[in-house]
Amino acid sequence: MNLNTDFYHILWFFIIYCVCGWLWESSFCSIKAKKWINRGFLMGPYIPIYGCGALVVYLTLYPLKEDLWLVYMGGVVFPTILEFFTSWLMEKLFAATWWDYSNEKFNIQGRICLKVSLFWGFFSVIMVEILHPIVLLLIDKLPRTAGQVLGGLFIVVFSADFVNTVVATLDVKKTLEKMENIREDIFQFLDVHNLGPEYRELSPSHMVSRLKEQWEERKEYFENIPLTGTINEYREELEDKLSVLVKRYEENKIKHRGVLQHHMKAYPNLKSSRYAKPMEDMKKRLEKLRKEK
Repeated sequence: MNLNTDFYHILWFFIIYCVCGWLWESSFCSIKAKKWINRGFLMGPYIPIYGCGALVVYLTLYPLKEDLWLVYMGGVVFPTILEFFTSWLMEKLFAATWWDYSNEKFNIQGRICLKVSLFWGFFSVIMVEILHPIVLLLIDKLPRTAGQVLGGLFIVVFSADFVNTVVATLDVKKTLEKMENIREDIFQFLDVHNLGPEYRELSPSHMVSRLKEQWEERKEYFENIPLTGTINEYREELEDKLSVLVKRYEENKIKHRGVLQHHMKAYPNLKSSRYAKPMEDMKKRLEKLRKEK
């Protein structure tokens, strides 16, 4: 069986399956959440892992379409490997977990699970038997010149989206790292000045107010002893130093607001094991800003 492996067909296979994957996943997640979810890492209406997965299935399994059992087994294995590798790579690059199958039975590191892998097998059979002949027919019906122009336009838009989103997400990672470092500075400050362990349970934004509350609680006691002025100066110095650290932390919460809001909507369970608390604080802050609109 001859495969259409020229650049034109491969590009259009990728485009169509990226868009189909986005339509499927956005619709499925929206129905589950009972609200519209624009699924996908990138901003546009396409999910590259579906395009890549479909190409792997086409190039390796389409020639074997007469043996559907072999197509099914290959469809279970190849996309599952791709999904595992993509999850691992994105976690390493961005220090974040984008999807998590930990609650599913027979999962591996939460990256893949048996139920989804079996689905990939069924999808591969449907693709080979039904979907791909239709896709090929649509591509061949499209006037070649129009197809080349639209394909070139897609490459430009997709490349710009990919570069912009990756750079912005790497910046989010750097911001989370800064926030984690500031948190460590704050905790070091608390330890040096023997402030209570309960401070560690507070968000940075509440630490200064808690310090002031503690001062008010003990104010009458300090007023009845010598060196009240010195104690006041020390208290003000503590508040000022802590306020500076907290301000730096809070300022980082709203950086890269656009791309982070997109990721949060697309992946509601987005989390970071390395920067768990800063990520949680960022998400809460953005959610608060959204509700204030």
